[in-house]
Amino acid sequence: MITVPFTPTMKVVEAEPMNNRSATPLGHWKDGLCDCCKFGCFHPHLWNAWCFTAVLMGQVLTRMKMNWLGDAALEETEWRSTFRKTLYVAIGYFVLRTAFYVPPATVQFVNGHYEEIFPDVPIWKIIIHKVLILTFAIYVLTVLTKLRRAARAKYSIPEERCLGCEDLCCSLWCTPCTAAQLARQTADYEVQHAQCCTSTGFEPDPSVSAV
Repeated sequence: MITVPFTPTMKVVEAEPMNNRSATPLGHWKDGLCDCCKFGCFHPHLWNAWCFTAVLMGQVLTRMKMNWLGDAALEETEWRSTFRKTLYVAIGYFVLRTAFYVPPATVQFVNGHYEEIFPDVPIWKIIIHKVLILTFAIYVLTVLTKLRRAARAKYSIPEERCLGCEDLCCSLWCTPCTAAQLARQTADYEVQHAQCCTSTGFEPDPSVSAV
């Protein structure tokens, strides 16, 4: 009888970019935080970063094979649905914010002096409006911070400023620029054609971007 030794293997899934078509430098960022216009003022990643930051964040999360909460996906089906879930969160936020819209206060000239006039809106509506804004802001800040930390770990990029909280500071004070830098870090836009509304931010590819 001929026996063949068999050694079982365990598959470990890590958060890693799906685009290995181009060599990404290790130890430093490809470009600076403020190089948003590197590929022109009409590049899809730039417009997403400034107008729909959560959408671009969802695309980069998908490239990094992470889930919509900013954690490493344990299964392929998990990261393939990341963009869709992030998009649902963004759409839900804008719909609810519109439904509970509170007009801003206006300044009017009354009886010889200027007064700030507040809209006649129920207090419960004002509270819901502010809670929606705060909740969505915390979500984007938390996930973007975790995403930036994961990208630095993947590309062996050390912190340069605000040691210990650089990811948080960049995500808080420079949210669109941080999202745009992460998009450029995880893609080669000189080779890969960018798209605004696909799950990865690239041209549709059924083998990697289907959700």
